[in-house]
Amino acid sequence: MTDRLPSCPLCGGRDLETFFRVDAVPVHQNLLWRTRESARHCDRGEIALALCTTCGFISNAAFQPALVRYSPLYENSQSCSPQFHAYMEGLADRLIERYGLREKVVVEIGCGKGEFLSMLCERGGNRGIGFDPSVPPDRPATDHITFISDFYSERYAGYRGDLVCCRHVLEHLPDPAAMLTRVRRSIGEHAGTAVYVEVPSAIWILRNLTFWDIFYEHCSYFSPGSLRWLFAACGLRIVALDEVAGGQYLGVEAIPDGDGPAAHDADGVRDAAESVAHFVAHYPERLAALRAQTESLRRDSRRAVVWGAGAKGVTFLNVLAIQPEFIPYVVDINPRKQGMYVPGTGQQIVHPERLRAYAPDVIFVMNPNYREEISEMVRNAGASGEIVSL
Repeated sequence: MTDRLPSCPLCGGRDLETFFRVDAVPVHQNLLWRTRESARHCDRGEIALALCTTCGFISNAAFQPALVRYSPLYENSQSCSPQFHAYMEGLADRLIERYGLREKVVVEIGCGKGEFLSMLCERGGNRGIGFDPSVPPDRPATDHITFISDFYSERYAGYRGDLVCCRHVLEHLPDPAAMLTRVRRSIGEHAGTAVYVEVPSAIWILRNLTFWDIFYEHCSYFSPGSLRWLFAACGLRIVALDEVAGGQYLGVEAIPDGDGPAAHDADGVRDAAESVAHFVAHYPERLAALRAQTESLRRDSRRAVVWGAGAKGVTFLNVLAIQPEFIPYVVDINPRKQGMYVPGTGQQIVHPERLRAYAPDVIFVMNPNYREEISEMVRNAGASGEIVSL
Protein backbone atom coordinates (compact mmCIF):
# COMPACT_ATOMS: atom_id res chain seq x y z
CA MET A 1 0.00 0.00 0.00
CA THR A 2 1.45 3.34 -1.08
CA ASP A 3 0.40 6.70 0.37
CA ARG A 4 0.13 9.37 -2.31
CA LEU A 5 -0.38 12.58 -0.36
CA PRO A 6 2.69 14.76 0.35
CA SER A 7 0.52 17.37 2.09
CA CYS A 8 -2.98 17.97 3.43
CA PRO A 9 -5.48 18.44 0.56
CA LEU A 10 -7.33 21.00 2.65
CA CYS A 11 -4.80 23.37 4.21
CA GLY A 12 -1.52 22.27 2.62
CA GLY A 13 -0.01 21.26 5.96
CA ARG A 14 2.73 18.65 5.75
CA ASP A 15 2.20 16.99 9.13
CA LEU A 16 0.07 13.98 8.20
CA GLU A 17 -0.27 10.98 10.50
CA THR A 18 -1.63 7.78 8.94
CA PHE A 19 -3.70 5.87 11.50
CA PHE A 20 -5.96 3.38 9.68
CA ARG A 21 -5.25 1.08 6.74
CA VAL A 22 -7.27 -1.49 4.83
CA ASP A 23 -6.66 -2.82 1.35
CA ALA A 24 -8.68 -4.47 -1.43
CA VAL A 25 -11.98 -2.76 -0.56
CA PRO A 26 -14.67 -2.24 -3.22
CA VAL A 27 -14.20 1.11 -4.92
CA HIS A 28 -17.97 1.64 -5.24
CA GLN A 29 -20.49 0.78 -2.55
CA ASN A 30 -23.60 1.89 -4.45
CA LEU A 31 -23.23 0.64 -8.00
CA LEU A 32 -25.88 -1.82 -9.14
CA TRP A 33 -24.37 -5.26 -9.84
CA ARG A 34 -26.67 -7.61 -11.73
CA THR A 35 -24.79 -10.87 -11.08
CA ARG A 36 -22.93 -12.33 -8.12
CA GLU A 37 -19.87 -12.97 -10.26
CA SER A 38 -19.61 -9.37 -11.48
CA ALA A 39 -20.17 -8.08 -7.93
CA ARG A 40 -17.37 -10.24 -6.58
CA HIS A 41 -15.01 -9.06 -9.30
CA CYS A 42 -15.67 -5.34 -8.71
CA ASP A 43 -12.83 -2.82 -8.79
CA ARG A 44 -10.96 -2.52 -5.50
CA GLY A 45 -8.78 0.11 -3.88
CA GLU A 46 -6.82 0.95 -0.76
CA ILE A 47 -7.62 3.11 2.25
CA ALA A 48 -4.96 4.87 4.32
CA LEU A 49 -6.61 7.47 6.53
CA ALA A 50 -4.29 10.31 7.51
CA LEU A 51 -4.94 13.07 10.04
CA CYS A 52 -3.62 16.55 9.34
CA THR A 53 -2.39 17.78 12.71
CA THR A 54 -2.52 21.37 11.43
CA CYS A 55 -6.24 21.65 10.57
CA GLY A 56 -7.82 18.38 11.80
CA PHE A 57 -8.88 17.20 8.33
CA ILE A 58 -8.75 13.47 7.57
CA SER A 59 -8.11 12.16 4.07
CA ASN A 60 -7.47 8.87 2.31
CA ALA A 61 -3.81 9.18 1.39
CA ALA A 62 -4.10 6.18 -0.95
CA PHE A 63 -7.12 7.48 -2.90
CA GLN A 64 -7.01 7.33 -6.70
CA PRO A 65 -9.75 9.50 -8.25
CA ALA A 66 -9.53 7.72 -11.60
CA LEU A 67 -10.93 4.54 -10.02
CA VAL A 68 -14.22 6.18 -9.05
CA ARG A 69 -16.88 6.46 -11.75
CA TYR A 70 -20.37 7.81 -11.07
CA SER A 71 -23.07 7.00 -13.61
CA PRO A 72 -26.83 6.31 -13.81
CA LEU A 73 -26.01 2.83 -12.42
CA TYR A 74 -25.02 4.50 -9.14
CA GLU A 75 -27.87 4.27 -6.63
CA ASN A 76 -27.57 5.76 -3.14
CA SER A 77 -31.06 7.16 -2.54
CA GLN A 78 -32.35 6.84 1.02
CA SER A 79 -35.72 8.47 0.42
CA CYS A 80 -37.54 5.09 0.48
CA SER A 81 -37.15 5.23 4.26
CA PRO A 82 -40.11 7.08 5.86
CA GLN A 83 -37.83 8.33 8.64
CA PHE A 84 -35.20 9.66 6.26
CA HIS A 85 -37.94 11.19 4.10
CA ALA A 86 -39.28 13.00 7.17
CA TYR A 87 -35.75 14.20 7.99
CA MET A 88 -35.40 15.71 4.51
CA GLU A 89 -38.82 17.36 4.75
CA GLY A 90 -37.88 18.96 8.07
CA LEU A 91 -34.59 20.20 6.65
CA ALA A 92 -36.26 21.58 3.54
CA ASP A 93 -38.86 23.45 5.60
CA ARG A 94 -36.19 24.90 7.89
CA LEU A 95 -34.09 26.20 5.00
CA ILE A 96 -37.14 27.62 3.24
CA GLU A 97 -38.22 29.54 6.33
CA ARG A 98 -34.77 30.67 7.42
CA TYR A 99 -33.74 32.04 4.02
CA GLY A 100 -37.12 33.09 2.62
CA LEU A 101 -36.95 30.57 -0.21
CA ARG A 102 -40.27 31.25 -1.89
CA GLU A 103 -40.42 31.71 -5.65
CA LYS A 104 -36.62 31.68 -5.67
CA VAL A 105 -33.94 29.60 -7.43
CA VAL A 106 -32.25 26.64 -5.74
CA VAL A 107 -29.09 25.00 -7.10
CA GLU A 108 -28.22 21.55 -5.79
CA ILE A 109 -24.78 20.11 -6.49
CA GLY A 110 -24.90 16.33 -6.26
CA CYS A 111 -28.69 16.13 -6.36
CA GLY A 112 -28.82 12.35 -6.82
CA LYS A 113 -32.24 11.45 -8.17
CA GLY A 114 -33.55 14.88 -7.13
CA GLU A 115 -35.68 14.01 -4.09
CA PHE A 116 -34.43 16.81 -1.83
CA LEU A 117 -34.37 19.39 -4.61
CA SER A 118 -37.97 18.48 -5.46
CA MET A 119 -38.97 19.07 -1.83
CA LEU A 120 -37.34 22.51 -1.78
CA CYS A 121 -39.12 23.45 -5.01
CA GLU A 122 -42.55 22.01 -4.22
CA ARG A 123 -42.73 23.22 -0.63
CA GLY A 124 -41.49 26.73 -1.41
CA GLY A 125 -42.75 27.27 -4.96
CA ASN A 126 -39.12 27.53 -6.10
CA ARG A 127 -37.30 26.69 -9.32
CA GLY A 128 -34.43 24.22 -9.17
CA ILE A 129 -31.29 23.24 -11.05
CA GLY A 130 -29.73 19.91 -10.12
CA PHE A 131 -26.27 18.63 -11.06
CA ASP A 132 -25.32 14.97 -10.77
CA PRO A 133 -23.61 12.48 -13.11
CA SER A 134 -25.91 9.74 -11.80
CA VAL A 135 -28.96 11.51 -13.26
CA PRO A 136 -29.98 9.68 -16.46
CA PRO A 137 -29.01 11.99 -19.35
CA ASP A 138 -32.44 11.59 -20.94
CA ARG A 139 -34.32 12.55 -17.77
CA PRO A 140 -36.68 15.35 -18.81
CA ALA A 141 -36.93 18.61 -16.93
CA THR A 142 -40.07 19.22 -14.91
CA ASP A 143 -42.05 22.45 -14.74
CA HIS A 144 -39.83 23.58 -11.87
CA ILE A 145 -36.55 21.64 -12.11
CA THR A 146 -33.80 21.30 -14.68
CA PHE A 147 -31.50 18.30 -14.27
CA ILE A 148 -27.96 18.34 -15.65
CA SER A 149 -26.31 14.92 -15.89
CA ASP A 150 -22.79 16.11 -15.18
CA PHE A 151 -20.37 17.11 -12.45
CA TYR A 152 -20.68 20.72 -11.34
CA SER A 153 -17.75 22.67 -12.83
CA GLU A 154 -16.64 26.13 -13.98
CA ARG A 155 -18.67 25.73 -17.16
CA TYR A 156 -21.81 26.02 -15.02
CA ALA A 157 -20.76 29.09 -13.06
CA GLY A 158 -23.57 31.05 -14.71
CA TYR A 159 -26.21 29.03 -12.87
CA ARG A 160 -26.86 31.11 -9.79
CA GLY A 161 -29.25 30.35 -6.99
CA ASP A 162 -30.65 31.97 -3.88
CA LEU A 163 -29.62 28.75 -2.15
CA VAL A 164 -26.74 26.53 -3.19
CA CYS A 165 -27.14 23.10 -1.62
CA CYS A 166 -24.42 20.44 -1.50
CA ARG A 167 -25.40 17.43 0.62
CA HIS A 168 -23.06 14.46 0.98
CA VAL A 169 -20.77 15.50 -1.85
CA LEU A 170 -17.64 17.03 -0.29
CA GLU A 171 -16.67 13.73 1.34
CA HIS A 172 -16.40 12.21 -2.16
CA LEU A 173 -13.95 14.88 -3.38
CA PRO A 174 -10.16 14.68 -2.94
CA ASP A 175 -10.01 18.50 -3.17
CA PRO A 176 -13.14 19.81 -1.41
CA ALA A 177 -11.75 23.34 -1.27
CA ALA A 178 -11.83 23.50 -5.07
CA MET A 179 -15.57 22.83 -5.06
CA LEU A 180 -16.37 25.42 -2.38
CA THR A 181 -14.15 27.99 -4.09
CA ARG A 182 -16.05 27.34 -7.33
CA VAL A 183 -19.34 27.85 -5.50
CA ARG A 184 -18.10 31.10 -3.97
CA ARG A 185 -17.02 32.42 -7.37
CA SER A 186 -20.40 31.58 -8.87
CA ILE A 187 -22.13 33.57 -6.12
CA GLY A 188 -20.07 36.65 -6.94
CA GLU A 189 -21.54 39.75 -5.39
CA HIS A 190 -24.98 38.21 -4.93
CA ALA A 191 -24.88 38.70 -1.17
CA GLY A 192 -28.33 37.22 -0.62
CA THR A 193 -27.25 33.71 -1.56
CA ALA A 194 -27.02 31.11 1.19
CA VAL A 195 -25.05 27.86 1.09
CA TYR A 196 -26.01 24.61 2.80
CA VAL A 197 -23.49 21.75 3.05
CA GLU A 198 -23.96 18.42 4.80
CA VAL A 199 -21.24 15.83 5.42
CA PRO A 200 -20.71 12.82 7.69
CA SER A 201 -19.17 13.68 11.03
CA ALA A 202 -15.67 12.23 11.37
CA ILE A 203 -15.82 12.72 15.14
CA TRP A 204 -19.01 10.63 15.38
CA ILE A 205 -17.50 7.85 13.25
CA LEU A 206 -14.28 7.72 15.26
CA ARG A 207 -15.86 7.99 18.70
CA ASN A 208 -18.47 5.34 17.92
CA LEU A 209 -15.96 3.02 16.18
CA THR A 210 -18.28 2.67 13.17
CA PHE A 211 -15.59 1.45 10.79
CA TRP A 212 -18.35 0.59 8.31
CA ASP A 213 -18.65 4.35 7.73
CA ILE A 214 -15.10 4.37 6.32
CA PHE A 215 -15.10 3.35 2.67
CA TYR A 216 -13.38 4.14 -0.59
CA GLU A 217 -15.92 6.57 -2.08
CA HIS A 218 -15.42 8.79 0.96
CA CYS A 219 -11.90 10.15 0.62
CA SER A 220 -12.46 13.22 2.85
CA TYR A 221 -13.60 13.25 6.49
CA PHE A 222 -14.58 16.42 8.30
CA SER A 223 -14.65 17.59 11.89
CA PRO A 224 -16.22 20.90 12.95
CA GLY A 225 -12.78 22.50 13.23
CA SER A 226 -11.69 21.53 9.72
CA LEU A 227 -15.02 22.75 8.32
CA ARG A 228 -14.59 26.14 9.97
CA TRP A 229 -11.17 26.53 8.38
CA LEU A 230 -12.38 25.32 4.97
CA PHE A 231 -15.35 27.68 4.75
CA ALA A 232 -13.35 30.70 5.89
CA ALA A 233 -10.57 29.89 3.41
CA CYS A 234 -13.15 29.75 0.60
CA GLY A 235 -14.72 33.10 1.43
CA LEU A 236 -17.83 31.79 3.18
CA ARG A 237 -18.91 32.75 6.69
CA ILE A 238 -20.57 30.01 8.72
CA VAL A 239 -23.79 31.15 10.38
CA ALA A 240 -24.74 27.70 11.76
CA LEU A 241 -22.83 24.45 12.20
CA ASP A 242 -24.99 21.73 13.73
CA GLU A 243 -24.85 18.04 14.46
CA VAL A 244 -27.84 16.51 12.67
CA ALA A 245 -29.29 13.02 12.09
CA GLY A 246 -28.51 11.93 15.61
CA GLY A 247 -25.02 13.42 15.41
CA GLN A 248 -24.01 11.35 12.40
CA TYR A 249 -23.90 14.36 10.04
CA LEU A 250 -22.66 17.93 10.24
CA GLY A 251 -24.92 20.53 8.65
CA VAL A 252 -23.34 23.86 7.71
CA GLU A 253 -25.17 27.04 6.73
CA ALA A 254 -23.04 29.85 5.33
CA ILE A 255 -23.18 33.15 3.48
CA PRO A 256 -20.59 34.85 1.24
CA ASP A 257 -17.90 36.77 3.10
CA GLY A 258 -14.63 38.17 1.79
CA ASP A 259 -12.71 38.43 5.05
CA GLY A 260 -10.36 35.56 4.15
CA PRO A 261 -9.24 32.50 6.13
CA ALA A 262 -9.35 32.42 9.89
CA ALA A 263 -6.69 30.92 12.10
CA HIS A 264 -6.74 27.20 12.63
CA ASP A 265 -9.13 26.03 15.33
CA ALA A 266 -6.75 24.65 17.99
CA ASP A 267 -9.59 23.14 20.04
CA GLY A 268 -11.05 21.56 16.90
CA VAL A 269 -7.70 20.04 15.93
CA ARG A 270 -7.29 18.67 19.45
CA ASP A 271 -10.77 17.13 19.32
CA ALA A 272 -9.97 15.44 16.00
CA ALA A 273 -6.64 14.13 17.31
CA GLU A 274 -8.24 12.77 20.50
CA SER A 275 -10.97 11.09 18.44
CA VAL A 276 -8.35 9.46 16.22
CA ALA A 277 -6.49 8.22 19.29
CA HIS A 278 -9.72 6.74 20.66
CA PHE A 279 -10.38 4.94 17.37
CA VAL A 280 -6.85 3.58 17.14
CA ALA A 281 -7.00 2.29 20.71
CA HIS A 282 -10.40 0.60 20.48
CA TYR A 283 -10.93 -0.38 16.82
CA PRO A 284 -9.11 -3.75 17.09
CA GLU A 285 -11.28 -4.72 20.05
CA ARG A 286 -14.45 -3.67 18.20
CA LEU A 287 -13.48 -5.65 15.11
CA ALA A 288 -12.56 -8.73 17.14
CA ALA A 289 -15.87 -8.63 19.04
CA LEU A 290 -17.91 -8.48 15.84
CA ARG A 291 -15.89 -11.30 14.30
CA ALA A 292 -16.49 -13.41 17.38
CA GLN A 293 -20.20 -12.61 17.31
CA THR A 294 -20.66 -13.52 13.65
CA GLU A 295 -18.47 -16.63 14.00
CA SER A 296 -20.58 -17.79 16.93
CA LEU A 297 -23.74 -17.45 14.83
CA ARG A 298 -22.15 -19.35 11.97
CA ARG A 299 -20.87 -22.11 14.26
CA ASP A 300 -24.33 -22.54 15.83
CA SER A 301 -25.99 -22.60 12.38
CA ARG A 302 -28.09 -19.55 13.23
CA ARG A 303 -29.42 -17.65 10.26
CA ALA A 304 -28.55 -13.97 9.86
CA VAL A 305 -29.22 -11.15 7.41
CA VAL A 306 -27.99 -7.59 7.11
CA TRP A 307 -30.53 -4.80 6.70
CA GLY A 308 -29.27 -2.04 4.45
CA ALA A 309 -27.43 -2.47 1.14
CA GLY A 310 -25.89 0.97 1.26
CA ALA A 311 -22.27 1.81 1.97
CA LYS A 312 -22.50 0.79 5.65
CA GLY A 313 -23.78 -2.71 4.93
CA VAL A 314 -21.39 -3.25 2.04
CA THR A 315 -18.40 -2.17 4.13
CA PHE A 316 -19.44 -4.26 7.14
CA LEU A 317 -19.68 -7.42 5.03
CA ASN A 318 -16.40 -6.79 3.22
CA VAL A 319 -14.28 -5.86 6.22
CA LEU A 320 -15.50 -8.94 8.08
CA ALA A 321 -15.20 -11.00 4.86
CA ILE A 322 -18.67 -12.49 5.38
CA GLN A 323 -19.62 -14.77 2.50
CA PRO A 324 -23.10 -15.63 1.16
CA GLU A 325 -22.71 -19.16 2.48
CA PHE A 326 -23.24 -17.66 5.96
CA ILE A 327 -25.26 -14.49 5.29
CA PRO A 328 -26.93 -14.98 1.90
CA TYR A 329 -29.18 -11.90 1.86
CA VAL A 330 -29.08 -8.18 2.47
CA VAL A 331 -32.48 -6.56 2.88
CA ASP A 332 -33.14 -3.16 1.34
CA ILE A 333 -36.37 -1.24 0.74
CA ASN A 334 -35.01 0.58 -2.32
CA PRO A 335 -36.64 -1.24 -5.28
CA ARG A 336 -33.75 -0.35 -7.61
CA LYS A 337 -31.39 -2.38 -5.43
CA GLN A 338 -33.57 -5.45 -5.02
CA GLY A 339 -32.37 -8.39 -7.10
CA MET A 340 -28.87 -6.90 -7.36
CA TYR A 341 -25.73 -8.09 -5.55
CA VAL A 342 -23.39 -6.64 -2.93
CA PRO A 343 -19.98 -5.63 -4.34
CA GLY A 344 -17.08 -7.69 -3.05
CA THR A 345 -18.91 -10.38 -1.09
CA GLY A 346 -21.83 -11.06 -3.45
CA GLN A 347 -24.90 -11.31 -1.22
CA GLN A 348 -28.23 -10.93 -3.01
CA ILE A 349 -30.25 -7.81 -2.15
CA VAL A 350 -33.87 -8.66 -1.38
CA HIS A 351 -37.23 -7.14 -0.46
CA PRO A 352 -38.23 -7.33 3.23
CA GLU A 353 -40.90 -9.91 2.34
CA ARG A 354 -38.08 -12.41 1.72
CA LEU A 355 -37.62 -12.54 5.50
CA ARG A 356 -40.83 -14.49 5.98
CA ALA A 357 -39.56 -17.48 4.02
CA TYR A 358 -35.94 -17.23 5.17
CA ALA A 359 -36.82 -16.78 8.87
CA PRO A 360 -33.54 -15.28 10.15
CA ASP A 361 -32.55 -15.64 13.79
CA VAL A 362 -30.63 -12.32 13.73
CA ILE A 363 -31.10 -9.14 11.70
CA PHE A 364 -28.09 -6.82 11.73
CA VAL A 365 -29.24 -3.19 11.45
CA MET A 366 -26.47 -0.99 10.11
CA ASN A 367 -27.82 2.35 11.36
CA PRO A 368 -29.40 2.59 14.84
CA ASN A 369 -31.39 5.65 13.70
CA TYR A 370 -33.70 3.30 11.81
CA ARG A 371 -34.09 0.50 14.36
CA GLU A 372 -37.74 1.25 15.19
CA GLU A 373 -38.71 1.71 11.56
CA ILE A 374 -37.01 -1.56 10.59
CA SER A 375 -38.57 -3.45 13.51
CA GLU A 376 -42.00 -2.41 12.27
CA MET A 377 -41.18 -3.46 8.71
CA VAL A 378 -39.97 -6.86 9.97
CA ARG A 379 -43.28 -7.36 11.80
CA ASN A 380 -45.25 -6.24 8.74
CA ALA A 381 -43.35 -8.80 6.64
CA GLY A 382 -44.57 -11.54 8.99
CA ALA A 383 -41.02 -12.25 10.14
CA SER A 384 -39.21 -12.24 13.46
CA GLY A 385 -35.62 -12.47 14.59
CA GLU A 386 -33.42 -10.61 17.04
CA ILE A 387 -32.71 -7.04 15.90
CA VAL A 388 -29.03 -6.23 16.50
CA SER A 389 -28.18 -2.55 16.02
CA LEU A 390 -24.57 -1.84 15.11
